[in-house]
Amino acid sequence: MLKNKKLVNTVCTVLIVAVMIYLFQDVFKSNSNKYETEMADEVTVQDVVELDAFIVRDEQYIDGNASGTVVPLVSDGDRVASGDAVARVCAKEQDAADYAELEETRKTRDRYVRLSEQTELNALDMEKLNEDIDSAYTDLLELVNSRDYDGLSDYITDLEESYASKQVLRDGTIDLTETIAALDKRIAELEAKNISANDVLAPLSGYYISNLDGQETTLRYDDIDSLSVALVDSALKHEPAAVSEKIGKIVASYKWYIVANIESKYSRIIEVGDTMKVNIPEYGYENVKVKVEKLSSEQDGRIAIALSCNVMDETYANMRIEDIELVIAEYTGYRVKTSAIHTYVPEDETTTPTSAADGETTTTTTTTTTVEKGEMNVVYILRGTVMNARKVEVIYTDGDYSIVSKDTKSEKGIKPIQRYDEVIVKGRNLKNGRSIG
Repeated sequence: MLKNKKLVNTVCTVLIVAVMIYLFQDVFKSNSNKYETEMADEVTVQDVVELDAFIVRDEQYIDGNASGTVVPLVSDGDRVASGDAVARVCAKEQDAADYAELEETRKTRDRYVRLSEQTELNALDMEKLNEDIDSAYTDLLELVNSRDYDGLSDYITDLEESYASKQVLRDGTIDLTETIAALDKRIAELEAKNISANDVLAPLSGYYISNLDGQETTLRYDDIDSLSVALVDSALKHEPAAVSEKIGKIVASYKWYIVANIESKYSRIIEVGDTMKVNIPEYGYENVKVKVEKLSSEQDGRIAIALSCNVMDETYANMRIEDIELVIAEYTGYRVKTSAIHTYVPEDETTTPTSAADGETTTTTTTTTTVEKGEMNVVYILRGTVMNARKVEVIYTDGDYSIVSKDTKSEKGIKPIQRYDEVIVKGRNLKNGRSIG
Protein backbone atom coordinates (compact mmCIF):
# COMPACT_ATOMS: atom_id res chain seq x y z
CA MET A 1 0.00 0.00 0.00
CA LEU A 2 2.86 2.34 0.88
CA LYS A 3 4.57 1.54 -2.38
CA ASN A 4 1.40 2.35 -4.33
CA LYS A 5 1.08 5.67 -2.53
CA LYS A 6 4.67 6.62 -3.37
CA LEU A 7 4.09 5.63 -7.00
CA VAL A 8 0.97 7.79 -7.17
CA ASN A 9 2.85 10.75 -5.63
CA THR A 10 5.70 10.33 -8.14
CA VAL A 11 3.32 10.18 -11.09
CA CYS A 12 1.45 13.26 -9.85
CA THR A 13 4.71 15.18 -9.44
CA VAL A 14 5.80 14.30 -12.99
CA LEU A 15 2.41 15.33 -14.37
CA ILE A 16 2.49 18.66 -12.51
CA VAL A 17 5.99 19.43 -13.80
CA ALA A 18 4.97 18.49 -17.33
CA VAL A 19 1.92 20.75 -17.17
CA MET A 20 4.01 23.65 -15.82
CA ILE A 21 6.57 23.22 -18.62
CA TYR A 22 3.79 23.14 -21.21
CA LEU A 23 2.14 26.25 -19.78
CA PHE A 24 5.49 28.09 -19.61
CA GLN A 25 6.27 27.26 -23.22
CA ASP A 26 2.79 28.28 -24.29
CA VAL A 27 3.07 31.64 -22.47
CA PHE A 28 6.59 32.21 -23.85
CA LYS A 29 5.46 31.39 -27.36
CA SER A 30 2.46 33.70 -26.98
CA ASN A 31 4.66 36.58 -25.77
CA SER A 32 7.32 35.95 -28.41
CA ASN A 33 4.74 36.07 -31.19
CA LYS A 34 3.93 39.68 -30.22
CA TYR A 35 7.36 40.83 -31.39
CA GLU A 36 8.93 41.02 -34.82
CA THR A 37 12.59 41.75 -35.44
CA GLU A 38 14.83 42.66 -38.36
CA MET A 39 18.58 42.12 -38.38
CA ALA A 40 20.76 45.22 -38.54
CA ASP A 41 23.19 44.56 -41.38
CA GLU A 42 25.90 46.77 -42.84
CA VAL A 43 25.01 48.54 -46.08
CA THR A 44 26.27 51.39 -48.25
CA VAL A 45 23.75 53.70 -49.86
CA GLN A 46 24.38 56.47 -52.36
CA ASP A 47 22.77 59.86 -52.78
CA VAL A 48 22.72 60.30 -56.57
CA VAL A 49 21.58 62.83 -59.16
CA GLU A 50 20.25 61.43 -62.43
CA LEU A 51 21.58 63.25 -65.50
CA ASP A 52 21.41 63.10 -69.29
CA ALA A 53 25.04 63.03 -70.39
CA PHE A 54 26.97 63.48 -73.65
CA ILE A 55 30.32 61.72 -74.07
CA VAL A 56 33.15 63.76 -75.61
CA ARG A 57 36.34 62.18 -76.96
CA ASP A 58 39.35 63.53 -78.89
CA GLU A 59 38.24 61.78 -82.10
CA GLN A 60 39.70 61.89 -85.60
CA TYR A 61 38.23 60.08 -88.59
CA ILE A 62 40.20 57.48 -90.52
CA ASP A 63 39.84 58.26 -94.22
CA GLY A 64 39.56 55.43 -96.73
CA ASN A 65 37.59 53.84 -99.51
CA ALA A 66 34.72 52.14 -97.73
CA SER A 67 33.08 50.89 -100.92
CA GLY A 68 34.32 47.37 -100.19
CA THR A 69 33.82 45.16 -97.16
CA VAL A 70 35.79 46.25 -94.08
CA VAL A 71 37.42 43.65 -91.84
CA PRO A 72 38.67 45.17 -88.52
CA LEU A 73 42.14 43.97 -87.50
CA VAL A 74 41.98 45.28 -83.93
CA SER A 75 39.19 45.45 -81.36
CA ASP A 76 37.39 48.64 -80.39
CA GLY A 77 39.23 50.39 -77.58
CA ASP A 78 42.61 48.80 -78.42
CA ARG A 79 45.66 51.05 -78.36
CA VAL A 80 47.39 51.45 -81.77
CA ALA A 81 50.45 53.34 -82.99
CA SER A 82 50.55 55.70 -85.93
CA GLY A 83 50.88 53.68 -89.14
CA ASP A 84 49.50 50.43 -87.67
CA ALA A 85 47.03 48.53 -89.85
CA VAL A 86 43.67 48.80 -88.11
CA ALA A 87 41.41 47.38 -90.81
CA ARG A 88 41.48 45.69 -94.22
CA VAL A 89 39.13 46.59 -97.08
CA CYS A 90 38.25 43.73 -99.42
CA ALA A 91 36.69 44.31 -102.85
CA LYS A 92 34.29 41.36 -102.50
CA GLU A 93 32.32 39.98 -99.58
CA GLN A 94 33.76 36.52 -100.23
CA ASP A 95 37.30 37.95 -100.04
CA ALA A 96 36.41 39.51 -96.68
CA ALA A 97 35.01 36.21 -95.39
CA ASP A 98 38.10 34.29 -96.59
CA TYR A 99 40.45 36.82 -95.04
CA ALA A 100 38.61 36.77 -91.70
CA GLU A 101 38.77 32.95 -91.71
CA LEU A 102 42.49 33.05 -92.57
CA GLU A 103 43.29 35.33 -89.64
CA GLU A 104 41.23 33.25 -87.22
CA THR A 105 42.81 30.00 -88.44
CA ARG A 106 46.31 31.43 -87.98
CA LYS A 107 45.46 32.45 -84.40
CA THR A 108 44.02 28.99 -83.68
CA ARG A 109 47.14 27.30 -85.06
CA ASP A 110 49.42 29.48 -82.90
CA ARG A 111 47.35 28.58 -79.87
CA TYR A 112 47.61 24.82 -80.47
CA VAL A 113 51.37 25.11 -81.08
CA ARG A 114 51.77 26.85 -77.72
CA LEU A 115 49.80 24.11 -76.00
CA SER A 116 51.80 21.30 -77.63
CA GLU A 117 55.06 22.88 -76.47
CA GLN A 118 54.08 22.89 -72.78
CA THR A 119 56.27 19.96 -71.69
CA GLU A 120 58.13 21.48 -68.75
CA LEU A 121 55.35 22.38 -66.39
CA ASN A 122 55.99 21.59 -62.73
CA ALA A 123 53.94 21.17 -59.59
CA LEU A 124 54.23 24.86 -58.74
CA ASP A 125 52.30 25.67 -61.93
CA MET A 126 49.19 23.76 -60.81
CA GLU A 127 48.19 26.36 -58.21
CA LYS A 128 48.57 29.17 -60.72
CA LEU A 129 46.65 27.22 -63.37
CA ASN A 130 43.76 26.72 -60.94
CA GLU A 131 43.78 30.45 -60.22
CA ASP A 132 43.82 31.20 -63.97
CA ILE A 133 40.89 28.84 -64.55
CA ASP A 134 38.86 30.42 -61.73
CA SER A 135 39.64 33.90 -63.04
CA ALA A 136 38.80 33.01 -66.66
CA TYR A 137 35.53 31.37 -65.59
CA THR A 138 34.55 34.39 -63.47
CA ASP A 139 35.33 36.78 -66.33
CA LEU A 140 33.23 34.66 -68.69
CA LEU A 141 30.26 34.68 -66.30
CA GLU A 142 30.48 38.45 -65.83
CA LEU A 143 30.56 38.95 -69.59
CA VAL A 144 27.48 36.77 -70.10
CA ASN A 145 25.60 38.44 -67.22
CA SER A 146 26.32 41.87 -68.72
CA ARG A 147 25.01 40.58 -72.09
CA ASP A 148 28.13 41.88 -73.81
CA TYR A 149 28.92 39.05 -76.22
CA ASP A 150 31.41 40.85 -78.49
CA GLY A 151 34.48 39.39 -76.79
CA LEU A 152 32.92 36.05 -75.88
CA SER A 153 35.19 33.96 -78.12
CA ASP A 154 38.33 35.45 -76.56
CA TYR A 155 37.14 34.62 -73.05
CA ILE A 156 36.25 31.07 -74.06
CA THR A 157 39.70 30.71 -75.65
CA ASP A 158 41.41 31.81 -72.42
CA LEU A 159 39.41 29.25 -70.44
CA GLU A 160 40.16 26.47 -72.95
CA GLU A 161 43.89 27.20 -72.86
CA SER A 162 43.97 27.09 -69.07
CA TYR A 163 42.15 23.73 -69.01
CA ALA A 164 44.47 22.32 -71.68
CA SER A 165 47.55 23.42 -69.74
CA LYS A 166 46.18 21.70 -66.65
CA GLN A 167 45.69 18.50 -68.65
CA VAL A 168 49.31 18.69 -69.84
CA LEU A 169 50.50 19.07 -66.26
CA ARG A 170 48.36 16.18 -65.03
CA ASP A 171 48.64 13.69 -67.94
CA GLY A 172 51.73 14.77 -69.84
CA THR A 173 51.99 16.41 -73.27
CA ILE A 174 48.98 16.46 -75.61
CA ASP A 175 49.46 15.14 -79.15
CA LEU A 176 48.07 17.87 -81.41
CA THR A 177 50.01 16.87 -84.54
CA GLU A 178 46.96 15.98 -86.60
CA THR A 179 45.08 19.09 -85.51
CA ILE A 180 47.95 21.41 -86.41
CA ALA A 181 48.44 19.65 -89.76
CA ALA A 182 44.76 20.18 -90.61
CA LEU A 183 45.06 23.88 -89.75
CA ASP A 184 48.20 24.19 -91.90
CA LYS A 185 46.32 22.69 -94.83
CA ARG A 186 43.43 25.14 -94.46
CA ILE A 187 45.82 28.11 -94.17
CA ALA A 188 47.55 27.05 -97.41
CA GLU A 189 44.17 26.78 -99.18
CA LEU A 190 43.13 30.27 -98.10
CA GLU A 191 46.49 31.85 -98.95
CA ALA A 192 46.31 30.30 -102.44
CA LYS A 193 43.19 32.38 -103.16
CA ASN A 194 45.34 35.55 -103.36
CA ILE A 195 42.76 37.59 -101.48
CA SER A 196 42.53 41.15 -102.83
CA ALA A 197 42.62 43.66 -100.00
CA ASN A 198 44.00 47.04 -98.94
CA ASP A 199 45.21 47.87 -95.44
CA VAL A 200 43.86 50.92 -93.59
CA LEU A 201 46.51 52.60 -91.46
CA ALA A 202 46.04 54.59 -88.26
CA PRO A 203 46.74 58.31 -88.97
CA LEU A 204 47.98 58.84 -85.41
CA SER A 205 48.50 56.98 -82.15
CA GLY A 206 45.51 56.40 -79.92
CA TYR A 207 42.53 54.11 -79.36
CA TYR A 208 40.86 52.56 -82.39
CA ILE A 209 37.05 52.58 -82.73
CA SER A 210 35.33 51.04 -85.74
CA ASN A 211 31.84 52.40 -85.04
CA LEU A 212 30.84 55.85 -86.34
CA ASP A 213 27.69 57.42 -84.88
CA GLY A 214 27.72 60.79 -86.67
CA GLN A 215 28.19 62.69 -83.40
CA GLU A 216 31.99 62.91 -83.59
CA THR A 217 31.97 66.66 -84.34
CA THR A 218 28.85 67.64 -82.36
CA LEU A 219 30.83 68.68 -79.30
CA ARG A 220 34.56 68.88 -79.80
CA TYR A 221 37.34 68.11 -77.34
CA ASP A 222 38.39 71.78 -77.29
CA ASP A 223 34.84 72.89 -76.46
CA ILE A 224 35.27 71.75 -72.85
CA ASP A 225 37.09 74.99 -71.97
CA SER A 226 34.09 77.08 -73.12
CA LEU A 227 31.40 74.69 -71.87
CA SER A 228 27.97 76.19 -71.23
CA VAL A 229 24.44 75.05 -70.42
CA ALA A 230 23.28 75.98 -73.92
CA LEU A 231 26.13 74.03 -75.52
CA VAL A 232 25.24 70.85 -73.60
CA ASP A 233 21.52 71.23 -74.38
CA SER A 234 22.35 71.60 -78.06
CA ALA A 235 24.58 68.50 -78.07
CA LEU A 236 21.93 66.34 -76.40
CA LYS A 237 19.35 67.35 -79.03
CA HIS A 238 21.68 67.20 -82.03
CA GLU A 239 20.76 64.85 -84.90
CA PRO A 240 23.65 62.57 -86.03
CA ALA A 241 25.42 63.65 -89.19
CA ALA A 242 25.81 61.41 -92.25
CA VAL A 243 29.27 59.84 -92.43
CA SER A 244 30.75 58.52 -95.68
CA GLU A 245 34.17 57.42 -96.90
CA LYS A 246 35.39 57.01 -93.33
CA ILE A 247 36.70 53.77 -91.88
CA GLY A 248 36.48 54.13 -88.13
CA LYS A 249 38.20 56.71 -85.98
CA ILE A 250 41.12 57.19 -83.62
CA VAL A 251 40.70 58.62 -80.10
CA ALA A 252 43.95 60.48 -79.63
CA SER A 253 43.77 61.12 -75.87
CA TYR A 254 43.29 58.58 -73.10
CA LYS A 255 41.21 61.18 -71.25
CA TRP A 256 37.57 61.62 -72.28
CA TYR A 257 34.70 63.64 -70.84
CA ILE A 258 31.17 63.19 -69.57
CA VAL A 259 29.28 66.49 -69.88
CA ALA A 260 25.83 67.25 -68.49
CA ASN A 261 23.68 70.02 -67.04
CA ILE A 262 22.93 69.94 -63.33
CA GLU A 263 20.96 72.16 -60.93
CA SER A 264 23.08 75.12 -59.84
CA LYS A 265 22.50 74.35 -56.14
CA TYR A 266 25.04 71.54 -56.43
CA SER A 267 27.80 74.08 -57.12
CA ARG A 268 27.86 74.61 -53.35
CA ILE A 269 29.12 71.06 -52.77
CA ILE A 270 30.99 70.32 -56.02
CA GLU A 271 34.29 71.98 -56.91
CA VAL A 272 36.68 71.72 -59.83
CA GLY A 273 39.30 69.11 -58.98
CA ASP A 274 36.96 66.95 -56.90
CA THR A 275 37.12 63.18 -57.43
CA MET A 276 33.63 61.69 -57.73
CA LYS A 277 31.87 58.52 -58.83
CA VAL A 278 29.44 57.87 -61.68
CA ASN A 279 27.05 54.96 -62.26
CA ILE A 280 25.98 54.04 -65.80
CA PRO A 281 22.97 51.72 -65.26
CA GLU A 282 22.50 50.81 -68.94
CA TYR A 283 25.79 48.89 -68.87
CA GLY A 284 25.75 47.87 -65.22
CA TYR A 285 28.77 50.07 -64.49
CA GLU A 286 29.00 51.33 -60.91
CA ASN A 287 31.42 53.62 -59.07
CA VAL A 288 33.32 54.75 -62.17
CA LYS A 289 35.91 57.23 -60.90
CA VAL A 290 35.77 60.66 -62.53
CA LYS A 291 37.29 64.08 -61.88
CA VAL A 292 35.46 67.41 -62.03
CA GLU A 293 37.21 69.35 -64.80
CA LYS A 294 34.81 72.22 -65.48
CA LEU A 295 31.83 74.02 -63.94
CA SER A 296 30.18 76.64 -66.14
CA SER A 297 28.38 79.83 -65.19
CA GLU A 298 24.72 79.57 -64.17
CA GLN A 299 21.90 79.70 -66.71
CA ASP A 300 18.21 79.16 -65.92
CA GLY A 301 19.05 77.64 -62.54
CA ARG A 302 21.52 75.13 -64.05
CA ILE A 303 25.24 74.81 -64.62
CA ALA A 304 27.16 72.63 -67.08
CA ILE A 305 29.59 70.12 -65.60
CA ALA A 306 32.44 68.26 -67.31
CA LEU A 307 33.76 65.06 -65.69
CA SER A 308 36.94 63.44 -66.99
CA CYS A 309 37.71 59.71 -67.04
CA ASN A 310 40.75 57.75 -68.22
CA VAL A 311 39.28 54.23 -68.37
CA MET A 312 38.92 52.91 -71.92
CA ASP A 313 37.53 49.69 -73.34
CA GLU A 314 35.20 48.66 -76.14
CA THR A 315 32.06 49.64 -74.22
CA TYR A 316 33.30 53.06 -73.13
CA ALA A 317 34.62 53.64 -76.66
CA ASN A 318 31.10 53.37 -78.11
CA MET A 319 29.15 55.40 -75.54
CA ARG A 320 27.64 58.73 -76.60
CA ILE A 321 24.34 59.92 -75.10
CA GLU A 322 23.77 58.11 -71.82
CA ASP A 323 21.69 58.24 -68.64
CA ILE A 324 24.10 58.49 -65.71
CA GLU A 325 23.93 58.79 -61.93
CA LEU A 326 26.34 61.25 -60.34
CA VAL A 327 27.10 60.12 -56.77
CA ILE A 328 26.82 63.15 -54.48
CA ALA A 329 27.41 61.31 -51.21
CA GLU A 330 27.83 57.80 -49.78
CA TYR A 331 26.71 56.52 -46.39
CA THR A 332 27.94 53.28 -44.81
CA GLY A 333 26.36 51.99 -41.63
CA TYR A 334 23.70 49.67 -40.23
CA ARG A 335 20.27 49.61 -41.88
CA VAL A 336 17.30 49.76 -39.49
CA LYS A 337 13.63 50.56 -39.87
CA THR A 338 13.01 54.24 -39.11
CA SER A 339 9.90 53.47 -37.04
CA ALA A 340 12.08 51.29 -34.76
CA ILE A 341 14.15 54.31 -33.65
CA HIS A 342 13.02 55.93 -30.39
CA THR A 343 13.99 58.87 -28.24
CA TYR A 344 15.35 57.49 -24.96
CA VAL A 345 15.42 59.39 -21.68
CA PRO A 346 17.17 57.26 -19.00
CA GLU A 347 15.53 59.18 -16.12
CA ASP A 348 12.05 58.36 -17.45
CA GLU A 349 12.56 54.62 -17.90
CA THR A 350 10.59 53.91 -14.74
CA THR A 351 7.51 55.74 -16.03
CA THR A 352 4.45 53.57 -16.53
CA PRO A 353 4.22 52.50 -20.20
CA THR A 354 1.45 54.03 -22.30
CA SER A 355 -1.27 51.83 -23.72
CA ALA A 356 -1.54 50.90 -27.39
CA ALA A 357 -3.56 48.71 -29.69
CA ASP A 358 -2.33 45.23 -30.46
CA GLY A 359 0.55 45.20 -32.92
CA GLU A 360 1.71 48.76 -32.16
CA THR A 361 5.14 49.58 -30.80
CA THR A 362 4.84 51.41 -27.48
CA THR A 363 7.22 52.48 -24.77
CA THR A 364 7.89 55.40 -22.47
CA THR A 365 9.99 56.85 -25.33
CA THR A 366 8.81 58.33 -28.62
CA THR A 367 9.70 57.40 -32.18
CA THR A 368 12.04 60.02 -33.69
CA THR A 369 15.35 60.59 -35.44
CA THR A 370 16.28 63.83 -33.66
CA VAL A 371 17.21 64.29 -30.03
CA GLU A 372 17.20 67.13 -27.50
CA LYS A 373 19.86 67.73 -24.88
CA GLY A 374 19.98 64.83 -22.41
CA GLU A 375 18.19 62.48 -24.77
CA MET A 376 19.49 59.88 -27.22
CA ASN A 377 18.14 57.84 -30.09
CA VAL A 378 17.91 54.11 -29.47
CA VAL A 379 16.52 50.93 -30.93
CA TYR A 380 15.43 47.98 -28.85
CA ILE A 381 16.94 44.61 -29.63
CA LEU A 382 16.17 41.09 -28.47
CA ARG A 383 18.89 39.00 -26.87
CA GLY A 384 17.20 35.70 -26.10
CA THR A 385 14.12 36.77 -24.12
CA VAL A 386 15.49 40.11 -22.88
CA MET A 387 15.08 43.54 -24.48
CA ASN A 388 18.06 45.86 -24.56
CA ALA A 389 18.24 49.48 -25.64
CA ARG A 390 21.04 50.23 -28.11
CA LYS A 391 22.16 53.75 -28.93
CA VAL A 392 22.00 54.81 -32.61
CA GLU A 393 23.06 57.91 -34.55
CA VAL A 394 21.18 58.44 -37.80
CA ILE A 395 23.38 59.50 -40.74
CA TYR A 396 20.88 58.96 -43.60
CA THR A 397 17.21 58.19 -44.05
CA ASP A 398 14.92 57.59 -47.02
CA GLY A 399 11.82 57.62 -44.86
CA ASP A 400 11.03 53.94 -44.29
CA TYR A 401 14.60 52.98 -43.43
CA SER A 402 17.58 54.75 -41.91
CA ILE A 403 21.32 54.20 -41.92
CA VAL A 404 22.91 54.53 -38.48
CA SER A 405 26.59 55.06 -37.74
CA LYS A 406 28.97 52.16 -37.08
CA ASP A 407 31.11 54.37 -34.82
CA THR A 408 28.60 55.30 -32.11
CA LYS A 409 29.94 55.43 -28.53
CA SER A 410 28.25 54.19 -25.36
CA GLU A 411 26.42 56.80 -23.30
CA LYS A 412 24.89 56.62 -19.82
CA GLY A 413 25.24 52.85 -19.76
CA ILE A 414 23.54 52.35 -23.12
CA LYS A 415 25.75 50.42 -25.54
CA PRO A 416 25.80 51.19 -29.29
CA ILE A 417 24.08 49.03 -31.88
CA GLN A 418 26.19 46.25 -33.39
CA ARG A 419 26.03 44.45 -36.72
CA TYR A 420 23.55 41.52 -36.74
CA ASP A 421 21.59 42.83 -33.73
CA GLU A 422 17.93 41.73 -33.93
CA VAL A 423 16.07 45.07 -33.84
CA ILE A 424 12.46 45.00 -32.62
CA VAL A 425 10.25 46.48 -35.35
CA LYS A 426 6.90 45.39 -33.90
CA GLY A 427 5.92 44.95 -30.27
CA ARG A 428 4.52 46.57 -27.13
CA ASN A 429 5.88 48.10 -23.94
CA LEU A 430 9.51 48.34 -25.01
CA LYS A 431 11.81 48.85 -22.06
CA ASN A 432 15.53 48.39 -21.47
CA GLY A 433 16.11 45.12 -19.58
CA ARG A 434 12.55 43.92 -19.82
CA SER A 435 12.00 40.18 -20.29
CA ILE A 436 9.36 38.87 -22.68
CA GLY A 437 9.47 35.39 -21.12
